[in-house]
Amino acid sequence: MLKLLDRNRERTADPNPRSRRKSKKRRRVMPPGQRLLRAVALAVVLSVLIPSLKGYWGGDEPAQSKEAMKMVKLNPPFELTSALPGLQKELKDLDKVDTNIPGVFAIEIESGKYVEFNGNRPYSAASLIKVPILISFLRNCDLKKCSMDDELEVTDTVKTSGSGFLQWRKSGTKYTARRTAELMMIYSDNTATNMLIDHLGGKEKLNKNFRVWGLKNTKINNYLVDIEGTNITSPYDLVYLLGRVDHGELISEGNREFMYEIMEKCRNRSMLPQGLGPGAKIVHKTGTLGKVLGDAGIVTTAEGKRYAVAIQVERKRNDRRANALIREWSELIYNAYEHPRHIVSSRQRDSELRSN
Repeated sequence: MLKLLDRNRERTADPNPRSRRKSKKRRRVMPPGQRLLRAVALAVVLSVLIPSLKGYWGGDEPAQSKEAMKMVKLNPPFELTSALPGLQKELKDLDKVDTNIPGVFAIEIESGKYVEFNGNRPYSAASLIKVPILISFLRNCDLKKCSMDDELEVTDTVKTSGSGFLQWRKSGTKYTARRTAELMMIYSDNTATNMLIDHLGGKEKLNKNFRVWGLKNTKINNYLVDIEGTNITSPYDLVYLLGRVDHGELISEGNREFMYEIMEKCRNRSMLPQGLGPGAKIVHKTGTLGKVLGDAGIVTTAEGKRYAVAIQVERKRNDRRANALIREWSELIYNAYEHPRHIVSSRQRDSELRSN
């Protein structure tokens, strides 16, 4: 043991006493006052450097996400106070076509009375996907990430068939983002939709927004025109999203007014509007493909009651009976909220008259 200790001493011994004295000087402890000054100086330098380094390394993105999250509440914008089983039964009784797979979610905004049937079933979205795309655009405008006055260009890449006339415009033609959004919602222009998708950062960025907002069955899988019907949404997702906007969430009041203004001008009035009573108003968006169609919006009755509704029907290709079902369901839902004791459709009423 003593020999081992002697060997260790020999290994650690410094053969040069002067260098040992110098090394001791280098290890001299700094006085407390100087240590404090150095710490303060280091803190000042770091406070200047860190923000710029965050921006360089992409640290601004989490900060933007936190800011964006301030405008997002994950609680539903409405309270589901009571279901309307009688109305649900009436709706089911109207569906006489075996090849139809309909879904609906409707809620009276003030009272919370609702009806649901296949409400959370994912359906091919068709042009109903344009509703969350519009809200994404308006939200980005509120967050100063883009502007209504931005110029968007028609290119060969975004041109597509189907609804709208931008597909026939010369490549290089430019429109403001505001006008592009109007064409998307009023005329259901598919090329305008693709222009906005690109302007907002692409499909994945939009899908991330949808998830953050609480949409569980809404996703863009392909640019338009989505003939295969791969883009999806559900009646509940659409009503939930419209409810949040109506409740003052996600977008500013000014942009909400713009959204309602252009949705009120929707050219296709063949579905939900056909079931409304005289004096009623609706802001809405339709969606149509060979295998599916739908309509979603917010209705104000003649007596001032307001409800949000979305109906989607998967159907045998181009089966017009699905269109008729949406009109009949719209009428039934309108009467249920406008005249709670009189839940009957015109078809049922005519049938009862004939039997009497």
